[in-house]
Amino acid sequence: MYVSPEGGRRLNIIIAPEAGPASIELAGPGAVQRPFAGNLMERKDVFQSGIRDFLRDLLETPAGREIDRRLQGLANVLSPRGLDHFTGASALPAPAAADERVYARPPGALYDPDAFDAACTRCGDCVRGCPYGVLFTVGPESGPVLEPNLMACRLCEDFPCIRACETGALLPLESGTLPKFGQAALRVGQCLNESEVRAAAQKSPRARYCKECAASCPVPDVVRYARKTRLPEFADHCTGCGQCVRACPSGAIQIEIE
Repeated sequence: MYVSPEGGRRLNIIIAPEAGPASIELAGPGAVQRPFAGNLMERKDVFQSGIRDFLRDLLETPAGREIDRRLQGLANVLSPRGLDHFTGASALPAPAAADERVYARPPGALYDPDAFDAACTRCGDCVRGCPYGVLFTVGPESGPVLEPNLMACRLCEDFPCIRACETGALLPLESGTLPKFGQAALRVGQCLNESEVRAAAQKSPRARYCKECAASCPVPDVVRYARKTRLPEFADHCTGCGQCVRACPSGAIQIEIE
């Protein structure tokens, strides 16, 4: 049984071959019973041919989606680099200084790096609190970081990562403000609209302009398209969350972390 925070629903998982096909029951408001995909099977066959269908059905329920989100945060803690927090040793070789990647701090992080380092205990609570598994660590002393070019921050309304922090390293944001991780930048040669502009210039009826970055951006009026080139331009109030990077079909956008 699993009790979901979404409306207090309870999930009962029933696998009883002698009684018929397995089923997933969701008790509570709007309760439904979902039959388990597959025919009657012996117990020994569940893990051989039925477990995939079972998990797929489970993850389609509200409780399953909640479990999946929470497991993503835990997976980041238990990743090879995240394990550094528990083992005290680097599980992966440190990159050369010239190849070091720049990371951003979580939402609400103290602006002064020294103040953040002093306040952060490296407990991992914010990493586990992120419902989308965006935060991670890169060494025993790194503290929580994110890389919006790899995993986009979803800019949650309640910022559970901030609520999970009890040391003051992450502070609540002022009303109406958003975190700033960096600035979106365009790799012009990779943007689909560049080739489509050329096609339109040749009066090709196949010209179709991509607008995925604007459609994916959660902040109003950040993405605008140049009238002549049709290339996206990113306003200064871009948060650098990385959602446009995630949505871009040609990999033409990168976040320059500040």
